[in-house]
Amino acid sequence: MKSMMKKLPLILLGNLLLAVCISHFVVPSGMISGGVTGMALALHHVFPGVPLDVFIWGFCLLFLAAGYFFLGKEFALTTLISSVAYPLFFSLLTRVSASYLPLTTDITLCSVYAGLTFGLGAGLVIRCGASTGGSDVVSMILNRKAGLPISPVSYAMEAFFLCTQIPFAADAEKVLYGLLFVLIYSITLEKTIFFGTGKVQISIYSAAYEAINQLIISTMDRGSTLFKIKGGFSGEETWVVETVIPKRSLFSFREKILAIDPKAFVVVNPISEVNGRGFTMNKNTK
Repeated sequence: MKSMMKKLPLILLGNLLLAVCISHFVVPSGMISGGVTGMALALHHVFPGVPLDVFIWGFCLLFLAAGYFFLGKEFALTTLISSVAYPLFFSLLTRVSASYLPLTTDITLCSVYAGLTFGLGAGLVIRCGASTGGSDVVSMILNRKAGLPISPVSYAMEAFFLCTQIPFAADAEKVLYGLLFVLIYSITLEKTIFFGTGKVQISIYSAAYEAINQLIISTMDRGSTLFKIKGGFSGEETWVVETVIPKRSLFSFREKILAIDPKAFVVVNPISEVNGRGFTMNKNTK
């Protein structure tokens, strides 16, 4: 809980961005949306006399209670901040935005900025180890109780919530722009979650493996692993050197390898995250 409180400013910022997205771009433009907001929008169309933020508050608190009951106190604590902060920010921003003109009436701009702000906001919350709450709670409950896979269930629910709003859309274009919004925020979300954690795994096949290994350890100050291999064509036995480095170091490192052995066979694989000594721990940790 202490670590979560240290990350509280970022979690609040993430929820503020989510609220800005919905209150300033999605709702004014009439686009469709997924998750808690999508469910709230669908019900708001059926019961227009009830303010939208009332439905959002209701769903957020409902899913928080469901998470506590089915998934336990620890999970509920990771969801609590978002379950209160997001509807609170939305309620405040909706009332404030009523006093000035919309930021833009261009639905294309609304789609783009909605996707960017929503993806960035959700990404910040998830990077802090918290949950945005909402419909993902249902996916986790079904996974825990029925063994259903989380991702397919989440996608199916998002598709269902999007479809419930189609009959209320002003025209087909609003639906298409809503799908564009979902696409942009999905990409932005992934980029935000993995921003700064991307690394590359490099495997070097070379007769000069000893010099290359020394380059990695001494010059690059990185760890390495050696595997004994046998060439499928030549039948010769040699060693392959493997290491993990930041993406920004790839091109200069590759040049140094080729300076040692211009015929070196280098395989590069992108990886999203690395944990352990030299990355998330001090390399001298025992």
